[in-house]
Amino acid sequence: MSRRQTKAQTVVIIGMGDTGVLVATRLSRYFNVIGISTKPNLVSGQELGKRLADLSWWNRYYNTPLRRFKALADVEIHHAKAECVDLAAKTVVVVDPSNHETVIPFDFLVIASGTSNGFWRDDHLRSEAQIDERLEQDAAAIRDANTVAIVGGGPCGVSCALNIRRAYPEKMVSLYISADLPLPGYHDEARRYYHRELTDAGVQIFSGHRAIAEEPAPSAGTIRFESGQSVVADAIIWSTGNRKPHTRFLPDALLDDEGFVKTKDTLEVVGSDCLFAIGDVASTDPARSSARNWAYGILVNNIKRKAAGKAPNKHYAPPANRWGSIVGPQDDGLTLHQDSGKTTRLSRWLVENLLLPTVVQRVIYRGVKSLRG
Repeated sequence: MSRRQTKAQTVVIIGMGDTGVLVATRLSRYFNVIGISTKPNLVSGQELGKRLADLSWWNRYYNTPLRRFKALADVEIHHAKAECVDLAAKTVVVVDPSNHETVIPFDFLVIASGTSNGFWRDDHLRSEAQIDERLEQDAAAIRDANTVAIVGGGPCGVSCALNIRRAYPEKMVSLYISADLPLPGYHDEARRYYHRELTDAGVQIFSGHRAIAEEPAPSAGTIRFESGQSVVADAIIWSTGNRKPHTRFLPDALLDDEGFVKTKDTLEVVGSDCLFAIGDVASTDPARSSARNWAYGILVNNIKRKAAGKAPNKHYAPPANRWGSIVGPQDDGLTLHQDSGKTTRLSRWLVENLLLPTVVQRVIYRGVKSLRG
């Protein structure tokens, strides 16, 4: 991205999604920072429902070329995929879109490579044009469908169901969940709130429906359930939480039985003195919640201390319940749910004019050169 700074120690970050970018922007003042990303953009994993129902709005805030982040100006970005980490040599081998291999040495390695989850998260190498093409294809599939089925009642499933139904009230939108209420892991108040919102919007909710997962998961056609029932839809969105960690490049000794990185509450990797892990790929807790909850500040602090020869002194403690925005900005504003069950509403004007452009882009991400149109 720009010439590499001359500093004493090098931190390599594998994965430049939401969390990887936040870590890089905080570390680049103190270290040589090298980011490894399969995509030249930060293609956020947030707000899937808005991405499918209002792509132009979503692109403006959630599909941002890495070169536009001001705080990444001194970060060396490799558009490549990690292939192998050698702990003894402290190197990572990456392969770019031309199949060219590069060996990158590090003093500290941050694993922020994320997970594959349904159709909207993967670790495929894509160009900016290919990213835009894929996003438009996904949105077009929803736009052209008469019936849309969402499988899974987590935040992505709820967001998809509500946003699609509100954007396209003429479509039949169905949500299939295995429990009685959507949003497991959230406070009961939030779960009841969105059950009402979905029902009032005209989403058909089918509880007690556990789908039989197929490989590959069909994007249209028939969904079969363990009960023996089946349904047919023009478009199917799988949001069952079946995440697959992007960790093939790591030694098996660093991974748990599901392939996630074994991580201490200091966000250090178990079995290594120079590796850290954060986000969906890190086994901090069953919800992999260090992707949220300001965990990047803990990781940055602990890397700085370790580089100075001191013991890490900040610890990540996951909240009792998940919290935050679930469906993104709506016509009446943004609803935030705290882990205590309390609800806060921000006006749409405040979100569009202060929260996203100022708090998120200027403060949290430390400046974006220009918004996507």
